[in-house]
Amino acid sequence: MAVLSLAVLGLTATPAMAAGDRYVNLHQCVYSNNSFLYTNVLSSTPNTAFNTGTNVSDARDAAAQCGSAAAGWALNSANVALQSLDRVRGRYLNLHQCVYSNNKFLYTNVLSTTPNTPFNTGTNIAYAPDSAVKCGSAAAGWTLDSVNTGVQSLDLAAGRYLNLHQCVYSNNSFLYTNVLSNTPNTAFNTGTNVSDTRDTVARCGPAAAGWRLDAVNSAVQSLDLTPGAP
Repeated sequence: MAVLSLAVLGLTATPAMAAGDRYVNLHQCVYSNNSFLYTNVLSSTPNTAFNTGTNVSDARDAAAQCGSAAAGWALNSANVALQSLDRVRGRYLNLHQCVYSNNKFLYTNVLSTTPNTPFNTGTNIAYAPDSAVKCGSAAAGWTLDSVNTGVQSLDLAAGRYLNLHQCVYSNNSFLYTNVLSNTPNTAFNTGTNVSDTRDTVARCGPAAAGWRLDAVNSAVQSLDLTPGAP
């Protein structure tokens, strides 16, 4: 039987990968202190006790890596997970962000793999960009906060660095984590992108009235998709 090439199928693969960059290992750590839920996906925030193990590697990570948290905070294990995305399987990192509310908490989830399955997203790697966000139906008492929900399709062939920007905001009642640059709630959007330039400063929207940037939990992590390249 004939084997069809990617070109014949109309697909475009990512560039040839150097050793060390096959898997985008996204770690999501969620913490609670009874007043707030805080979602962190980065390993690089100033608030180091909450940092994750997010990385690019030649190996698929097997377990979520989460910081020990600060005093008074506990890991919310049902919403903690790791998603290892294999770049051999597609060109686009389709990063789905689903935000839920139960009037007490805002909960941001970006992974499709948490134990709390009613909240899981459609995050994947594919040969085509996703055009619509995929979110779970949520558990009883929770509703989708659609204005902060979206999908960003990142072309991993478009540059050397996957620059993940995370912006966290507070209004004294809620903490809200956003990692996307394209939600309907534009005042909170981030600078997440793929580029040939490593971003060094987090880009965060100015926030809506009554909200402020929680700078200690906001950061950018630049993941090198082609380590060893000139």
